[in-house]
Amino acid sequence: RGVRREMGFAKTVTTHLRNMTSNFGRTCMPWGVKRSVAAGCSGALFALPGVVAFKEDDATTTAMLCAFVAQAVLSVMSDYVCTGRDSVWHGLDRWMSSGMTVFMVWYAHAALSPKHCAIAVPPLFCLYNSKNAIARGDWPRYVAWHTAWHVSAVAGCCAVMYLVNGWEGVSAVGREVGRMTRAVKGEL
Repeated sequence: RGVRREMGFAKTVTTHLRNMTSNFGRTCMPWGVKRSVAAGCSGALFALPGVVAFKEDDATTTAMLCAFVAQAVLSVMSDYVCTGRDSVWHGLDRWMSSGMTVFMVWYAHAALSPKHCAIAVPPLFCLYNSKNAIARGDWPRYVAWHTAWHVSAVAGCCAVMYLVNGWEGVSAVGREVGRMTRAVKGEL
């Protein structure tokens, strides 16, 4: 098996769409089951933008928090737990991450300004390079670029949520955790 060439942008997009549909649950990892804590578990960070966005007694931001937590779970399940083997988690992660990317670009535009859509450029650049590392069978580059995709996407989403909401969400989640802790202690 020879070294594969880098995929162009159009090929990367069509491959991603095929992996969302006809290859829904199939792995695309040429190296099989090989786990990276950095590339796989960094997906858990996707819960953070939901925390920053959260406002108490607000259905919209509660839904955002749930969506980001779901993305975190799907990402870890696909990129770490089930990596390198076929699993429905891959298709679910591909659909959710694609939907969340489109949502965040729209949200940055609607809640802030069109120029804030540029916050998606660094994460998408990292994702593109991650997909090309997979196509080339380059494990170390995949780990670096996929980790960078997760970290830069989380940072970008947190930045948008902070610009819209400040730190109110972090404080609100802290208060909710405090209430739940007191309730549990009261039952003991």
